[in-house]
Amino acid sequence: MMNLSRLKNMREDKDLHQNDMAKILGVKRSNYSLWELEINEIPIDKLALCADYFHSSMDYLLNLSDSKDTEKLILGFDYKILGRNLKRIRIKNEYSQEYVAFILDVSPTTIGKYEKSSIKIPLTNLYKYVKLFNISINAICGKTKNSEFEKVKVKQQKKRVN
Repeated sequence: MMNLSRLKNMREDKDLHQNDMAKILGVKRSNYSLWELEINEIPIDKLALCADYFHSSMDYLLNLSDSKDTEKLILGFDYKILGRNLKRIRIKNEYSQEYVAFILDVSPTTIGKYEKSSIKIPLTNLYKYVKLFNISINAICGKTKNSEFEKVKVKQQKKRVN
């Protein structure tokens, strides 16, 4: 389960109100509030903006890592880079679209659309994806200077589809 408690903590550490963050992100305060309360899902591009603003990694904000390590991070976010990386990591691990679709509980067509960036992958599905492949969300989103996908702290058992 995702945990965005660090988002609230980092906002409060900077003495910012929810309204301040909403303005920074270009959304209504009520939208931001619902994200922080984990009632609604924050879009990946808005989470990336938060990470950039707080000079933090997306992995740190999602409690996937205890390191804020920002030396290797790249500012900005592009769904096309994310889509290409979704496909690249799936193929590198020899997983079929059908298998990943089964894990994410979506259709194989949806996986293809995520990979082509014709639809935006929801954060909950991206979270499942990085857990499945045991990789950094920063790396798969193209926000790290490393060319290879970094591992996250949680080890996952790999399953192959024949």
